[in-house]
Amino acid sequence: MTTKQPARTGGGLGIGKSLGIESLKALTAELLLLRSHPPLVKNEDGHYVGGILGFVKGLRLSAKVVYYLRELLSDTDLEVCWGHIIDKDGLSCSPECDVLVHEKGRTRRWNGDKHSVMEFDFVKASSVVAVVSCKSQLTSIDESYVGLLRPYGVRAVFLLAECCSKSSFEGLRSRAKKAGYKGLWCLYRTSNGDSDNIEEDEDMLLDFRDQIRTWATQKRATK
Repeated sequence: MTTKQPARTGGGLGIGKSLGIESLKALTAELLLLRSHPPLVKNEDGHYVGGILGFVKGLRLSAKVVYYLRELLSDTDLEVCWGHIIDKDGLSCSPECDVLVHEKGRTRRWNGDKHSVMEFDFVKASSVVAVVSCKSQLTSIDESYVGLLRPYGVRAVFLLAECCSKSSFEGLRSRAKKAGYKGLWCLYRTSNGDSDNIEEDEDMLLDFRDQIRTWATQKRATK
């Protein structure tokens, strides 16, 4: 006796892949809601008010990526945080790491209380697995960042943007790789800066998931 399998319809990703990028797809929807902010008001001194502080918008993006990677890597003993890397001699710390994947443990956590408004970790260089640099609207590549992290034991820096222009994406990705990043990924792309004309790429999100998980687990296995 054979059991008839339910027919598949459409080009669905399947349950595993869909769950694997569900959080990133939801993040795209959240960020798009605030992409078109209210009209700005010009102050007498020439500054504009009425928009959300850029640092806060960027922190929201990186925090959501931290939560996503914590879940993605939950079957390993790796941890994910926002913080600095302490060099092997304990004398200096790295530039800020939006998202830091590392082996279990930390040197210190600032404001790490049960109901904290900030959790910022200091991690030993010997524990570093990877860093994800998060950008909101990416229009250029920071070509110095990867080099600044190398003295702190960072062998992989992934670059993830909220959005890029569709016309400039390939050029930005090429420059990112030349600058030493493992690659460039974005949640969505815009056409001619039009917030109502966006392009989401599920294959790109899946590739980000697969690339960072493969690197993290392989790096851990060689330790």
